[in-house]
Amino acid sequence: MCGICGITGPIEDGVIERMTGTIAHRGPDDSGAMSFPDAPLALGHRRLSIIDLSPRGRQPMTNETGRLWITFNGEIFNYRELKSRLDPARHTFASETDTEVILHLYEERGVDAFRLLNGMFAFALYDADSGRLHLVRDQLGIKPLYYTCAQGRLVFGSEIKAILAAGVYTPEMDRQAASDYFSFLYVPAPATIFRGIRHLPPAHRLEYDLKSRSIACMERYWSVGDRVSSDAEELREELRDLLADAVEKQMISDVPLGAFLSGGIDSNIIVGLMARQSSQRVRTFTVVFDEPGMDYYDERAEARRIAERFSTDHTELTVDLGRPEEMLDLVEYFDQPFGNATLWLTYLLSRETRRSVTVALSGAGGDELFGGYPRYRAVEAARLLRWIPRPFARAALGALALWPDDFTDRRLHRVRALLDGLDPDPARQYLRWVYYLDEERKDRLLVNRNGSLRASHEVLREHLDRLPKGWDDGNRFSYLDVETFLADNLLEYSDKMSMASALELRVPYLDPRVVELAFRAPFAFKRRRGESKWLLRRAFADLIPEENLRAPKKGFNVPLGAWMRTKLDRYFDELMPREYVVKEGIFDYDYLAQLREEHRRGRRDNAYELFAVLMFDAWYRRYARG
Repeated sequence: MCGICGITGPIEDGVIERMTGTIAHRGPDDSGAMSFPDAPLALGHRRLSIIDLSPRGRQPMTNETGRLWITFNGEIFNYRELKSRLDPARHTFASETDTEVILHLYEERGVDAFRLLNGMFAFALYDADSGRLHLVRDQLGIKPLYYTCAQGRLVFGSEIKAILAAGVYTPEMDRQAASDYFSFLYVPAPATIFRGIRHLPPAHRLEYDLKSRSIACMERYWSVGDRVSSDAEELREELRDLLADAVEKQMISDVPLGAFLSGGIDSNIIVGLMARQSSQRVRTFTVVFDEPGMDYYDERAEARRIAERFSTDHTELTVDLGRPEEMLDLVEYFDQPFGNATLWLTYLLSRETRRSVTVALSGAGGDELFGGYPRYRAVEAARLLRWIPRPFARAALGALALWPDDFTDRRLHRVRALLDGLDPDPARQYLRWVYYLDEERKDRLLVNRNGSLRASHEVLREHLDRLPKGWDDGNRFSYLDVETFLADNLLEYSDKMSMASALELRVPYLDPRVVELAFRAPFAFKRRRGESKWLLRRAFADLIPEENLRAPKKGFNVPLGAWMRTKLDRYFDELMPREYVVKEGIFDYDYLAQLREEHRRGRRDNAYELFAVLMFDAWYRRYARG
């Protein structure tokens, strides 16, 4: 796991070193840079050594002819298999790395080589013979890659800060991205908060022509397909085999390796499969809390049950949540406003886990693929309920408005959102149902919103319109989450917060073969008779204790509602007084005060909306006001 960056010419002295310096936390073990005398290009790399720890694994890396170069972030989990298929008479290897396999595979197959990669990756490959630079991102978007074309030059990096450090792009806030952020609490790709800086979408490759100084091609190289299977037993057996193989492949490492272990069945299954395939005790890590109000999220009993069943070397990490304002400082690693408070727990867990191991496997992705989120219960209900006349929905909302919010969970919030979001337009309904500020509320919060801005639900519509027409509603919304919520939210904070501690986080559920299988299964195989993850539970019923299989989903979260009335509410008084808010001209101070008052009095749970404002202001002070 590493950090990469690059810039096309002319190349000033020290520019690539300056860029790599901004992402040193992603790769503390080594750094490298390469400028080309016959091409206007420089590539940079920061290395976190995982496979082949010797100097032979240093990057940027070239092939035996010196005509291909690569700077690579991530892991290719099927690299040994791919290497065995290469003609040994045509290739000379200088290392045991997965990175070098990509170069030789490209020699044989060209850009078709990218379709064969199974892993989590973002890389830049320079072909001197064609004069083309290829930027490639993995199928699910596990690893990030940002780029911009400024002053006739292409600049890219694993984090936006590397692009800013190049000094050729003049920062400017994208108003559309800012508007979308307050609906989603993240900026949906391919946009970023900076106008002109783009996030390469998952499963895409970009081809840049150095001679014409232009993007020659942008294409999607992978999709889940549209085949559907009605044989539950066949899917169950295939899922067992594929996930076991994915875990085995992702246990490849030349450094200490472990796993995040929660009480949920997703991580339980990963740990169980690791234990079956390892000759040594698996190291597992569970976060526990002593903070008042966190009892609901305490999963130590379920985690201990798994640790005992598989005799893992188990560590319970007690994290200090006493200073939630520290979350605001983490915007440094995102370079954008980011409003999911789970980022802090992931950061604390990653930081403590890194003291013992360099690589950890995670259960991320299981909820999106196998119907684990509570919102999937209402997919069918929403399809029917959105035809209820609006007067009836308004009457129900009026009754619910008299009921105070419960700040320990968001069930009442979901019920209100469901009724408030009833709409025959599935994209608009899903945004109002699952996400946060709608267009009307954003009009009240944000000052001088440009009337030309499109509504944020259009982001969702674009994804829905691309999906196979024959899919059922459940799989359509599930894949919508994979394309948006998973890629731009969960995987975004997983990457940024783990790499902040130089911890490599792997996600076996997002093996492309597992993802393809998940969407061959009808949604009725994922949620059946009120039971979530039906197919996944049946596939591994003999692996996981019955108590854990039946345990309710708790989630991985913080008591944000309570904090926003106490510890975090002070931020508004101390750093966002009326004079400051009016002067900057972004927020309507009176509506912001209304949101705070509603939340303090328990009239409405506005915790996430208020936290989004705090994180935006933390970003704005650092990047816009300097």
